[in-house]
Amino acid sequence: MFTNRLSRNSRAEQASNAYKSRPSSGFDVTLLLFVILLAVWGLTAILSASAPVAQSQLRDSLYYFQRQLVWFVLGATVLLVGASIRLSFVRALALHGLALTAILLFLVQIPGIGVTEMGSTRWLRLFGLSLQPSEIAKVTLAVYLADVLARRAEESWNLVQVRQALIPVVAVLGLVYIQPDLGTTIVLAIAAFVAFFCHGVPLRVMSMTGVAGVIVVMYVSLSTPYQRARWIGFWDPWGDPQHTGYQLVQSLMAIGSGGVLGQGWGQSKQKLFYLPIQYADFIFAILAEEMGLIGAALLIGMFVLLAWRGFAIALRARDEFHALLSLILTTSVVCQAFINIGVVTASLPTTGIPLPFLSFGGTSLLTTMFAMGLILNVSRQAQARMLPSVAPPPV
Repeated sequence: MFTNRLSRNSRAEQASNAYKSRPSSGFDVTLLLFVILLAVWGLTAILSASAPVAQSQLRDSLYYFQRQLVWFVLGATVLLVGASIRLSFVRALALHGLALTAILLFLVQIPGIGVTEMGSTRWLRLFGLSLQPSEIAKVTLAVYLADVLARRAEESWNLVQVRQALIPVVAVLGLVYIQPDLGTTIVLAIAAFVAFFCHGVPLRVMSMTGVAGVIVVMYVSLSTPYQRARWIGFWDPWGDPQHTGYQLVQSLMAIGSGGVLGQGWGQSKQKLFYLPIQYADFIFAILAEEMGLIGAALLIGMFVLLAWRGFAIALRARDEFHALLSLILTTSVVCQAFINIGVVTASLPTTGIPLPFLSFGGTSLLTTMFAMGLILNVSRQAQARMLPSVAPPPV
């Protein structure tokens, strides 16, 4: 069970604390505040990072900012939907949601339907808008895993049962990987690993699965020319600063130029056509250049605090499904953030993955906001459960 590896108060202690604190039935205000701050910070970062490119290419310096502002408003809407929808309804759609995601991921690979950009086929073009199914998978896979694992809350696991539960997960991971999208594949795999481990699946079984996955990924990566080039650029970006190491060299120059206090908002030099993808996957480098070490550390600290609130909500969730849902979604969002930061700082091999809340992209922002809404929903349910349904005992 989830509670086997993550400690909780006993029922008696929870009942006692409920009478003492008598919390109101509402959202986790701290988490909601972090989400709002990160999303607003993302808007300001995109405005600064994208203005020169937008002006040069589209003659409209506000183009990307205005588009992201629309996604921000829609994101606030889906946040409210996720926070208020009945989680039992979400759970009932677990398998259907994962199946639909798999279909969308398959459609991406069909010529004429999928859209290829920067060497990857990850998008569907619908009604003039781009849709990235791999981002949707972060939510649908979390709901599916939470549902499947919660149904076995009181039962032990063996290798056969783990394999049966993993087959749909592996299928989705495979469809994401062949786009190719190694970054999202790793995020989904880590989230699934954490869910199985915290649920009580034997470490021996998880270790075997994890080692097999790492071997397969490393073999395919090193045998694929463009991914092998990324590994070479990662190990020695200064060895070929004009080709395989160009992106990382420019990113490191931006971060180093920021110093402790930064150059000031809007004053980045690397965004002036030196650093590619500066308003999307590498926006952290521009942020570090403009806001310095202090701003970068503040952003990292906010993601750490977001993880703290998400895991705290999982610990006090009302049932196994709610706990696992909060655990998986929190792991997915925070893991993605730190992988992105690791790539931008040359701590991890380059892979295309956005920084949650801050990178430009509609599908990414909407799915992240919806995921946060679901976690807030779990917190609301947990608060409601803590309220005593009967009068407190006489003193």
